Amino acid sequence: MAWNLHPHWNAPLTPELWLEIATYGLAPEAAARVRAEHLAHLEDALAAGEAKRDVLREWGDPHRAGDTFRKAHLTTTDASLMHPGYALSAAGWRRAVLEEGELGRSGVFLLLPMLFSLLQALFSPGLAVVGALCLAFVVPTSRWLVIAGPQLGGAARVVAAWLLSGWGSAFLLTLAGVLWKPDYWGATLGPGLLLLFGLPWLWRLWAGLRALGKSPIR
Repeated sequence: MAWNLHPHWNAPLTPELWLEIATYGLAPEAAARVRAEHLAHLEDALAAGEAKRDVLREWGDPHRAGDTFRKAHLTTTDASLMHPGYALSAAGWRRAVLEEGELGRSGVFLLLPMLFSLLQALFSPGLAVVGALCLAFVVPTSRWLVIAGPQLGGAARVVAAWLLSGWGSAFLLTLAGVLWKPDYWGATLGPGLLLLFGLPWLWRLWAGLRALGKSPIR
């Protein structure tokens, strides 16, 4: 149901503004497809003598329409969870390790200290430092080789990227530490860390496979 606070406070809702609001958060290809479909509908309606305001009324609230679009079309989050894959090249390795791996983005400041803390529960501090740095290269390098080598597609690529992820490394290390040295973690810290790393890890798999169902490319 539409409502207005004050008529002078409302910017006129044009088709362009409606589409800008409704396609917010969609992947670029999906947003372009939605825009093209709606603009074609608008052009046909205007050619048939229908008023622009009547077309906008037919389209409804752009925020509710956006919710519907995001259920049926890929969002930017969906696209990242599906993983586009890598080229079997130096540039592909750099993307896997330095840009989106454990050393990429915020990994140096977030994931590496976590890996060090988890490894410290299993080994000496020196070995923990070496182990964290090795994992920071080995895990994304393995992800690059597994995905780029056989040119995985669809669900196999989603699962491979999920298994060989930073969250996966953190969860498996936490699980190993809790099982190996349960006294070190205590009765609540160990299970709490497993939930902390395990739930986002499992969510990424579910969301990636769900996003795959919305993609026109398998």
